Amino acid sequence: MNILPTLEREKIYDEVRRLKQADAGIDVRTVRRELAGRFPVLPSRMTLQRWLNGETSPTTSMNKFDSTPSDALSFFLGAWIGDGWADENDGGKRMRLKVRSKSFATEFAHSATKVLSKSSPYRVWTTEDEGGKWYNVKATSLTLYRFVNQPFEDFRATIIQNPKGFLRGFFTAEGNPSVSLSRRFGLNVAVDLSNSDYPLLQEAQSMLCLLGFRPARIRLTMPKGSITNKGVATKSGWLLKLLKFCDVEKFSNDIGFADDVKQSKMIDALDLIRTYGSKDAGRRWTGSYKKYKGTWVRIQ
Repeated sequence: MNILPTLEREKIYDEVRRLKQADAGIDVRTVRRELAGRFPVLPSRMTLQRWLNGETSPTTSMNKFDSTPSDALSFFLGAWIGDGWADENDGGKRMRLKVRSKSFATEFAHSATKVLSKSSPYRVWTTEDEGGKWYNVKATSLTLYRFVNQPFEDFRATIIQNPKGFLRGFFTAEGNPSVSLSRRFGLNVAVDLSNSDYPLLQEAQSMLCLLGFRPARIRLTMPKGSITNKGVATKSGWLLKLLKFCDVEKFSNDIGFADDVKQSKMIDALDLIRTYGSKDAGRRWTGSYKKYKGTWVRIQ
């Protein structure tokens, strides 16, 4: 029996799954031939066959990750890029999410459960600080950890096959429904997406166009070096918007926010405008929402 260090086995496992993804009908003999030049020692044929079939992974403690494109994986990646971070405090390889929205954290936990084929779901737990309550999720998998920490371009092909999932996760993390009210025009609703990574916003813009949306041009909102209430901006801030009413409706129906509060606000504004027109909708909006620290908050 070939007994290999865990990290070496995990590297070989990653390559086996990559070969399987590229050719669903590949056999063990071909896998061994492909890997022989890169790895001086390989696991047994039986072990490779089990890895090829997705039956086992290198260690019983390692959650299996299959990078086959899916809506759940695209959502996970969008949410991770927006609000996730890597946790290596005790030598482990974990992906964490800490957000204000319970519904967002729950959907992230469900997506992690699916992409890692877990029999029991990841749990969501709460913490509190001076700013209020946070909802936390922690997923553990070395192979998924390596996957999400690649450059975006390396997993773009995975995302683009299920762009709605990615946009839902990314917009929930970095976006908001933008509701404005004026005497002249009444109530208006748009969808905003803010980020300091201009190429990433370009990717999101391209995906929206692919799905039939007509997003506005990405514009600079905060040049690098600007002084804010938090200090000096170390990166430029960029904004991508969906401005057309039909696009906001389509976004609500086809993509939406995983954050219940954001989704409800958008739907409420859309329903009022659709039912009463923009001017009358504006008068009715203030019966359900009030401004608090610059944000429209639903009256309980």
